[in-house]
Amino acid sequence: MRSFSGQLLRAQRARVGLSAAQLAARVGKTKWSVWRWEQGRVQPPIPVVDAVADALGVPLDALLADDGRAVHEAVTV
Repeated sequence: MRSFSGQLLRAQRARVGLSAAQLAARVGKTKWSVWRWEQGRVQPPIPVVDAVADALGVPLDALLADDGRAVHEAVTV
């Protein structure tokens, strides 16, 4: 099963050169929301993850990791 990964979000955000505040502004959220997602403190709902993927210019799958699989194996920056 695949689920949202804050680590992948952080990696993709860094890859496109956006700050947490810039990404937050693009999806209508606060930079603190983005920080909580990246830290794994909060799981955003799928419609928000989809909006984040669009804002980053990546497919939704780029923010999902296989459960039980090391995230660093899935990140290709």
